Amino acid sequence: MRETDLKSVDGLVQSSLRQGNNTKALRYFFQRFEIYEHLRLSLRNEDHLKTSFLDIKGGHTYTCCSALLCQNNNPLDALYVAELGRARGLPDLQAARYSLQANISANPKTWIGIENIVRRETDCVFLYISFVNDYLCMWVINTRGEIQFKDMTMGEEILGTRLVGYLSDFFAKSFRCLSMQSEWECEDRSLPLVIKPQLSSDELGSPRDPRLLEEDDEEEVISDFQSSLSFSSKLFIIPVADFLEEPEVIIVPPSSLYKVPFAALTDNKGKFLSETRRIRIVPSLTTLKLIQDSPADYHSRTDALIVGDPTVDWVMYKGGIQHISSLPCARKEAKMVGRLVGVKPLLGEQATKQAVLEKITSVSLVHFAAHGDAERGEVALSPIRTPDNPNITPQEEDYLLTMDEISQVKVRAKLVVLSCCHSGNGQIKAEGVIGIARAFLGSGARSVLVALWAISDTATEQLMSRFYEHLVSGESASESLHRAMKWMRNNGYTRVSEWAPFMLIGDDVTFDFGNKGKFKVDSFHLYLRFKLFWHGEGSL
Repeated sequence: MRETDLKSVDGLVQSSLRQGNNTKALRYFFQRFEIYEHLRLSLRNEDHLKTSFLDIKGGHTYTCCSALLCQNNNPLDALYVAELGRARGLPDLQAARYSLQANISANPKTWIGIENIVRRETDCVFLYISFVNDYLCMWVINTRGEIQFKDMTMGEEILGTRLVGYLSDFFAKSFRCLSMQSEWECEDRSLPLVIKPQLSSDELGSPRDPRLLEEDDEEEVISDFQSSLSFSSKLFIIPVADFLEEPEVIIVPPSSLYKVPFAALTDNKGKFLSETRRIRIVPSLTTLKLIQDSPADYHSRTDALIVGDPTVDWVMYKGGIQHISSLPCARKEAKMVGRLVGVKPLLGEQATKQAVLEKITSVSLVHFAAHGDAERGEVALSPIRTPDNPNITPQEEDYLLTMDEISQVKVRAKLVVLSCCHSGNGQIKAEGVIGIARAFLGSGARSVLVALWAISDTATEQLMSRFYEHLVSGESASESLHRAMKWMRNNGYTRVSEWAPFMLIGDDVTFDFGNKGKFKVDSFHLYLRFKLFWHGEGSL
C-alpha cells in the first residue's frame, strides 16, 4: 500500500459525503484507516515520524468519522474511532517500555475492552470529549460500564458572537500563558521568549530579568481568561453535569483542550468542578490501560529526586547568549519538598543534567522546581563548567533536559512533578500535546503533575506544601491535589491563577513514606497529621 492510496480513498470519502451516502462514506473511512495503519507500521519505532505522519496524512479523519457515526446514531463505535485517533504514538512508547501490546487497531474486532478499562478505576466517572468544526460529542462512562452520550451542533445561541471559525481555532488562542503576577510576587520560571542578540564577552553586562513580556493589558487578559472559563463550562461541564456523580472525574480531552484548567470550570450550580470532584486527565483510554497493565515490579517504590534552582547562568539559548536567573523561591520549594519526603535535594550547581539523568531511572518520585521552556515545556538544568574552560558558553545540549533525552531513559517514577512554568505546554498535534509531560509518560512514569501557566511564588509554595503534606500522609496524588486546591480557595488564594495552575495527567498513585530507608520516620508522620488536623483537614 502507498500514500497515493490514501488520496484515492479520501476522494471516495468526499464524493460519498457530497452524495449524502453516509453508509458508503463510512466504508471508505475504514478502508482509509487500514491503509494508514499499514503505512504507519513501516515507520517502526520512530516516534517523531509517527506523530508528524498523523498530522500530515489526516489525523482529523478519525474525528470526522467519529462525528459521522454519532450522527448515524452509533455513539459506541464513534467512541472507539475517536480513541483510535488518539491512541497512536504515546501508547506505542508505553507498550515498548512495559513490554506490552497496544491492541486497538483499525479492525473493529479489536474494539472491545473500554468498559473493562473503566471498571478498574473506583469512585470515578470518565468524561470523553471530541469535536470537529462546530459539532461537539461527549461520552460519560461510569465504572459499571454504562455510557451516556451527549452531542450538539453549536450555533450562535451557544457561541454568541465570540467565536469566529471552528472550536479548535478558539481554544488554540484561549488560555494563553498567564503572567498575571507582578514581578515582586512571581519569579517567572519561564525560559525567555524574546531572544537577545549574541553578545561578545566584553558586552556581557548585568543579568537581564528573563520574564515573559506580556503586551496585553492585565485587566484585558484577566477578562479574556474569565470569559474563556465561562465559555468552556457552558460547553463541557454544564450539559453533562447531572451524569458526573462520582467523587472523581477523569477527563479525556482532544489536543486543543489541554490548556483548559478543568478544575476551574463550573457546574450548573455555579460551583467549581474541583470543589466537589477530584480531577484527572488521561491522553487516551488506551494510555490508561497500559499504565494499569504495567508489570507490578516496574515502578520504583523508594527514593526521590528533588531538583531546585539549577544554576544555569549565561548559556546559549535559541541562537543567542542568554542569562537565566536564579530562582530563590524554587530553591526554597525544593528544600521544603525534600524535608517533607526525607530526601536531600539537588540544588544550584549540583542539579546538573548528568546528575539528574543518572538518578531519574531509579526513584519513585521526581520533583523539578526550575525554569521551563514556554514552547515545549523542557527543563533547564545546571551545565557542568570546568575550571579549564571557564569562558566557554554552554550550549543547549549541555543543560536543557529535552523530550528526546527523557524518552531514551527508563523512568520508573510513580509521579513526576514539574513545578516549572508552562510544563504542560508543547506542540499541539493531532495525537495530543507533544511536550515533556508526554515524554515522561512515554518513558514509563505513571503520572505527571504539570503547570499550565506562570506561577505565583507564594501561591506555589502554599499549594505544594499542602499537596505534599497530604501525599506523605497516605492520600493519593489526585486527592492530595484536590485538598490542596480546596485549602487555597479557603485561605485567601481565591484567584484562579493562584489555585488552579496544576493538572494531574495519568494514573492516580499513592506512596508509603513510612518505609525504612530514605523516606520519612513515624515521628514526622505524627507532626504532619497534627498539622492537617490543625487546618481542619484530618483527624488525630
